[in-house]
Amino acid sequence: MNYKLRNVIESDFIAIETLAKQCQPMSTERTSIYHIFTKFFQKTSFILELDGDEEISGFLLGFISQKNPQEAYIHLLCLKDEIRGRGFGKKIIDKYIEVVKSKGCKKITLITKPVNKKAITFYTKLGFNLIYKKNMETIKIDGVTAVKDY
Repeated sequence: MNYKLRNVIESDFIAIETLAKQCQPMSTERTSIYHIFTKFFQKTSFILELDGDEEISGFLLGFISQKNPQEAYIHLLCLKDEIRGRGFGKKIIDKYIEVVKSKGCKKITLITKPVNKKAITFYTKLGFNLIYKKNMETIKIDGVTAVKDY
């Protein structure tokens, strides 16, 4: 299947919001958050388009820390249900990693819900590690260790 990965443009924010509503159990954000990413974080946020599909098929919203420019953060990754498990999520992540590394990033972090076991498995397979900061109380949610009250 032919695809294209491109940087977001400001006008993508409504399409991103529409797809995000279908990406459960991912948290749905206020529309303004998608607009902020498409306006201010275009170089580190991406759209996946598949040939023959009139709508976007996936997106990744990320940014580089202003406090620590060697650290990047993945805010949201979403793919249409029908294309999950076909390597497209890895392609978007790989593109993101390539871009942030080229800008000097050495660390990438993200947060996901403990109930989103598919996402935890996906990110773990890609080499991400579960990390808990010292002095943060943890709890078990559905068999997954999570930071309490986060």
